[in-house]
Amino acid sequence: MATETAAPSPQDLAALESAFAADPAGNAYRPLAEAYLSLERFMEAMVVCKKGVKANPEDPSARVLLARVYAAQGKDRKAKTELEGALEIDDAAAEANRMLGLILLEEGEMDVGTERLKKAADAAPTDSGILAALEKWGIDYRPVQPEPEAPEPEIPPPPADMVPQVREVVAESAPAPPTNGGMGAVQAPAPPAPVAAPPVAAPAAAP
Repeated sequence: MATETAAPSPQDLAALESAFAADPAGNAYRPLAEAYLSLERFMEAMVVCKKGVKANPEDPSARVLLARVYAAQGKDRKAKTELEGALEIDDAAAEANRMLGLILLEEGEMDVGTERLKKAADAAPTDSGILAALEKWGIDYRPVQPEPEAPEPEIPPPPADMVPQVREVVAESAPAPPTNGGMGAVQAPAPPAPVAAPPVAAPAAAP
């Protein structure tokens, strides 16, 4: 559920405006629009939100924020349009379903509004605002709780009387160390062959 943002100081607001002017295509639009909304400066909030929607067409939260600006002014029809656009991007968006569900219930669309609130509860089963909305409208619904992950099974150690047997099996399966005649033995290099001395010539006979 969206929470109310405290009104910023003039210095903080100026810093948010500077950040948005430096990067209008980024996410700086969000805190600035929230600040304008908290100050009830709806026109500035709407202009900034529309730029955020244009820069982030696949982000449903941008349209939800614009819907909040419209809803704060009582413009439920425009808020519905933005919420429906957000749900076309992500039909499970919790805040969009909550807001749209409440608007539909206020308009008397009980069945559709109830289903939207249930979707919101399934998406955020612990959200206090969604649970309060279900209670306010007398909707008895328990949201689907995510199943906890099963812990990995622990492998127990072998009994104490089996430890010697395990050691014996491990020792028998270990490879034997190489011997001198085995393939893994290091062979000493053969000594070099002796070099034969050259023959000594016989002395010539005297005349």
